[in-house]
Amino acid sequence: MLTSEITRTESVSARFGRATKEAVCWARWGVAGACVARALLLLLALLSLGGPAASTARAQTVEWDHRPDIGPSARRSHAMAFDSARGVTVLFGGGVGGYSGETWEWNGLAWTQRLVSGPSARKEHAMAYDSARGVTVLFGGRTSAGYNAETWEWDGSVWTQRVASGPSARTDSAMAYDSARGVTVLFGGYTGSGGYNAETWEWNGAAWTQRVVNGPSRRELHAMAYDSARGVTVVFGGYTNDTGYSAETWEWNGSAWTQREVSGPSPRLGSALVYDVVRGVSILFGGSDSADYLADTWEWNGAAWTQREVSSPSARFSHAMAYDVARGVAVLVGGKTGASYSAETWEWNGTGWNQRMVGGPSARRGHEMAYDAARDVTVLFGGYTGSGGYNAETWVWNGTAWIQHVVSGPSGRESHAMAYDAARGVTVLFGGWSGGHRNAQTWEWNGTAWTQQMVSGPSARSGHAMAYDSARGVTVLFGGLTDTGYSNETWEWNGTEWTQRLVSGPLARYFHEMAYDSARGVTVLFGGRIGNSTRYGDTWEWNGTGWTQREVNGPTERSGHAMAYDSARSVTVLFGGYPGTALSDETWEWNGTAWRQRMISSPPARNNHAMVYDSARRVTVLFGGYASDYDAETWELGYKICPADFDHNGFVNGNDYDAFAELFDVADPAADFNGDGFVNGNDYDEFAVAFDEGC
Repeated sequence: MLTSEITRTESVSARFGRATKEAVCWARWGVAGACVARALLLLLALLSLGGPAASTARAQTVEWDHRPDIGPSARRSHAMAFDSARGVTVLFGGGVGGYSGETWEWNGLAWTQRLVSGPSARKEHAMAYDSARGVTVLFGGRTSAGYNAETWEWDGSVWTQRVASGPSARTDSAMAYDSARGVTVLFGGYTGSGGYNAETWEWNGAAWTQRVVNGPSRRELHAMAYDSARGVTVVFGGYTNDTGYSAETWEWNGSAWTQREVSGPSPRLGSALVYDVVRGVSILFGGSDSADYLADTWEWNGAAWTQREVSSPSARFSHAMAYDVARGVAVLVGGKTGASYSAETWEWNGTGWNQRMVGGPSARRGHEMAYDAARDVTVLFGGYTGSGGYNAETWVWNGTAWIQHVVSGPSGRESHAMAYDAARGVTVLFGGWSGGHRNAQTWEWNGTAWTQQMVSGPSARSGHAMAYDSARGVTVLFGGLTDTGYSNETWEWNGTEWTQRLVSGPLARYFHEMAYDSARGVTVLFGGRIGNSTRYGDTWEWNGTGWTQREVNGPTERSGHAMAYDSARSVTVLFGGYPGTALSDETWEWNGTAWRQRMISSPPARNNHAMVYDSARRVTVLFGGYASDYDAETWELGYKICPADFDHNGFVNGNDYDAFAELFDVADPAADFNGDGFVNGNDYDEFAVAFDEGC
């Protein structure tokens, strides 16, 4: 518990403009002279900033902040192994539409990304932990260059490639470490033109040895675990074009394969299997059969399979599991869950499944967001996730975490538009593309549920833009791609009906962006495109009566960018997009008179992302998009956080000194400026230094 070292006789702050009480000075620093000296130093610092009246002194800089992921993003076809020497579960790779080269570790409480170089980005590889040598072994997989035959080892600090001949390049093999014989066992996989494989290989830390034996038929996407009590490696299921989905159980004792003729889980591929050393059973979860994804939990004790009838993670396949020996739980992460991918972390303790981490929205493009000012959250809906298809998830970002609302609502879609109607407290959604048709539906989200508004209005379209005009209480829609071509229509929604505004204005287009400038009462439109080659770089404003083109220099022509209005700084922020040659990572701001490029470090280049302004926290929030792969990053643009900005208003001035001193006087834990667990003169000293440095 934080304790105070202040013995006080009066609640008086030793700061300029207020009498310095000698008793308080003595309590703080032991000598009154020191207290006065510090007060004078602070006074001089304040005078250098223009004194307490200078409420805008030393403004902070604006910068992008990558909100650290709380865990691996949604993915499939990654691999995991438990490092018993260090007590962590190691995860590497996977992906959604592309490939990941990330290394993550789970200690049972939190995920930590290890920012190290190592294997190239890949998925569909295999991993196992060699407890004798204290390394996690990785083999194969598929990279952007194709099928891979590399062997790597992770010792907790660095990845080392082991240059050794061995299995041919392949995907979706399986590995397990045989601790009795000190070898990592690999079986099967898919080798591309070579087809499905039935080879058995062993790695002893120095060389690969092929075991030429009869055994399971050639297959991929099977599951494997080592049963240390019985000294056998267990294989279940998989897929081959010879027999299709498999429900076979096989065991390898180091000399021969034996098929166990038992009933058990249904035929499947992409399940995960780990061995529970405490209870002496192999645990299998999920997978996919010819009809659907699976969510069943089974246990194999060496004689029989038993299904555990328990609540479980949602149905999925190509997830990964590892058994945490230290805590006695099986850890499950990710997988493909149907139209989407999972970032969840679950644990099985032998009795039930417990969800440990939710993660956030999966990587995607073409989603939309709106800031719900009544609930202080950013609302995200939909998007396209690659092979996962069109997404129908609803998520909210509260500035700390993403939270999914599992509710019925609009069907999965991308390239729709959303805006928040502040007068009615609802987020409005219109249109979108679902892979075979465009949509003309109007939906509203009230923070709890989606409601479809059964009204006529704009024709079905995608790639349009919307913004809410708070002065007139209407949501403005412009353009888009319809079933008959590109649109230049302007529509407004008042919560009851759509009205088309028959006015001239911007040329027909789609993938443009709009934001409402509340200070000037205009909706700002920029860019867009028609076809694949014609892009626009024009700036327009809608005042509720007519469109006006602003003849100004600014960003180059582009489409697929994102915009949001920053009401604290009275600028419309634009980020990214596709100018036609390479994706952009530029940040621009429009103040109503001119465009200004902010020359700051930024998120990686992308397009088809979404962006809104969070007025409560004074940050612009960006999520997702597409570059070389679908993206699941969360970024925020706002003032650089300065320690001395104690009232968090973006400036360092006398108000911050007052705010700190008032907390200091009552020994509030918030005044523990140096974080040592005590409120004392050291905190005042360090605050004074930070105050003088400003931002």
